[in-house]
Amino acid sequence: MRRLFHNYLSNRKLFYNLFNEAAKNTVDIADLLVIAVNTTNFDDREVIYKKITKLEHIGDDITHKIYLALDQVIFTPINRGNIHALASCIDNVTDTINEASGRMYIYNIEEFVAAFKEIALLIQEASIEIQKVVNLLSSSNSKEATNQACQRIKILERQSDKIYYNAVAELFANEKDAINLIKYREILSSLENAMNRCKNTGDALEAILINRQH
Repeated sequence: MRRLFHNYLSNRKLFYNLFNEAAKNTVDIADLLVIAVNTTNFDDREVIYKKITKLEHIGDDITHKIYLALDQVIFTPINRGNIHALASCIDNVTDTINEASGRMYIYNIEEFVAAFKEIALLIQEASIEIQKVVNLLSSSNSKEATNQACQRIKILERQSDKIYYNAVAELFANEKDAINLIKYREILSSLENAMNRCKNTGDALEAILINRQH
């Protein structure tokens, strides 16, 4: 019995530490995204893109460790399905940020539209909210803070939707260069997708809270 309890505590620490690492990595990538959308020099963009890609690979490694731990351990501190869902959601955030950064670098656009910067800031804030909740996973008294953060993420996602649709409408109304229109729209789509992934992560965190109440 003592051994089983020791194993449970070890597994509890393992999963929470891995999720904390994943959440911090997401904030770090989001921070770089904000820098990227405010950088006009192509060489500087390349440096930032490579940094984001490196962090995205680190995120993949963390996700793999979580999946591997799920396969190897018997007792988990959170429902196994919730662990898998949360790990996948966080990984999707970093993947889509990397995609957006890659498009900004490859397309070599001289000037970014304001919507890029606005959505990037929303992604950054949502990532910080995700990190707050993830850091509270090990706490048994985090219901209110979790609810507040998850609701904030939903608000940010709705703001992003509005910015995205307004920006796309403006592009079709004013952009005369068809190639530039495609480039701008694809980058906007990637940024909006990243924000949607943040919202999905908030939903996964809410699901953990709900399961704990039953």
